[in-house]
Amino acid sequence: MDCSVDYVVLRLKRADTPFFRRARKAIDFCLTATMPVPRIVKPIGRLFYGLRFYAPILWSRFKSIIYTTPVFSCRCESVGKHLQLSALPHVQGHALLYIGDDVRLSGSLTVTSGRFQSSPTLRIGNRSFLGHNVTITCNREVIIEDDVLIAGECRITDYDGHPASFEKRVCNGLPAAEDIQPVRICKGAWIGFGAVILKGVTIGAGGIVGAHSVVTHDVPPYCVVAGAPAKVVKVVGPPGSVAFEPLAAAA
Repeated sequence: MDCSVDYVVLRLKRADTPFFRRARKAIDFCLTATMPVPRIVKPIGRLFYGLRFYAPILWSRFKSIIYTTPVFSCRCESVGKHLQLSALPHVQGHALLYIGDDVRLSGSLTVTSGRFQSSPTLRIGNRSFLGHNVTITCNREVIIEDDVLIAGECRITDYDGHPASFEKRVCNGLPAAEDIQPVRICKGAWIGFGAVILKGVTIGAGGIVGAHSVVTHDVPPYCVVAGAPAKVVKVVGPPGSVAFEPLAAAA
């Protein structure tokens, strides 16, 4: 008699004998059974439900105070007041890091740099926010000014990853100076989820980059860009003006 798992599962699905019918009913009961919760127990259950979410947050904050932030601060050239870390950033290479006041790094941050320049520099301004799984490649200079919001999964790089010259690529040569160009994200800019900011790009003050956009050229101040490559789709006026004015009307 075949006693393999596949054979037993097949017989349970068929339920073609009294034994397998009873076994199938028992399994169905286990898969669909629920336990009623008396009303008197619900307040305690809600407490445990809330602790399920807040306990890890409190533990993460405690660990950040006594371990994550002090250790990361030792890696940086300077760190401002009230830095908030959800996880220890992964910094690979010799980039110089300057962090402003009230910066929040929500989740994993990766910073990489090659050995092309002597002092690649990453600056993150006051009150800026970087979401989960942001990756920054800094081989010359990446500047993130004050009040910048960068959503999760974004990629910012001042280098394409390989030299543009075929001869240098095949012999693992160093990139030319024009292959590495600084990136600047100006005050109040907002970078949407999964966007890619490539070398030499400046995001103007108050600019907005749509989700999953690929930015290859400068973004004018107070403009919304989207697409791959990203293009201006709207104009948002400076503080005090009408927000999200259509591009045609603003021209």
